[in-house]
Amino acid sequence: MRTILLTLFLSFLLLQINAQCSENVSNFGNNTSTQSYNISGDVSITLNTNNTVSLNLGSNFSTAAGPDVRAYLVNSEGKSTTEIKSISKDTNNQLIFNGGSSVDHFQFGLINASGAQNLTVSIPEGKNIADYDKIFFFCLQFGAFWDFGTYTSFNQNSCSILSIENIELDNIKFYPNPAKNKIQFSNTNAISTEIRIFNLLGKQVFHQSNISEKTIDTSSFNKGIYLVKIDIDGKTKTQKLVIQ
Repeated sequence: MRTILLTLFLSFLLLQINAQCSENVSNFGNNTSTQSYNISGDVSITLNTNNTVSLNLGSNFSTAAGPDVRAYLVNSEGKSTTEIKSISKDTNNQLIFNGGSSVDHFQFGLINASGAQNLTVSIPEGKNIADYDKIFFFCLQFGAFWDFGTYTSFNQNSCSILSIENIELDNIKFYPNPAKNKIQFSNTNAISTEIRIFNLLGKQVFHQSNISEKTIDTSSFNKGIYLVKIDIDGKTKTQKLVIQ
């Protein structure tokens, strides 16, 4: 018993120590046409345990003042510096590459030209934080490129948050499948586990948070194919369920 308690304590302590993952952003100075727009100072990005991400600008942060300069998290898709610098906006104020293809991104918001700042946003549903590797600064009002920096993408090997959440998510199973009157879930021990079931028309036919009941009655479901969406702290996987 003492060994078990010690193991649980150490696991809890490890979670507290690694409650966040942070990466420094570097390699700014990409605006060769208007060098005053270039970013200087300390910039970092932090992945938090509550499915949010923070952009941290240090007290020495500085750039040229603009009427509508915003910071974005961008998936560069391996594109060159020239291609990233050519990013502009479409009629809906969404970022696009030269040629019109959409940029996988989400916005932190407006920034001040200098000084310490912290911008924290929720990671949009369906976005995988591991896909992003650039902090992109852009004047939305004028459609003007400011600067961008690069950081090492968060991944399961470097960030314990991702490892823990994905392990929990991967371990959740349901059976039998195909099913008739009920399905049984296993390993639903995470506090924030949420289950939704949709028919193929997209209509939600079942929803339960925190999964107090591990058996779901499916006797009232029509025969056919359904999609089971399992969510833990904003991390989601979807599996097919067949009702016979």
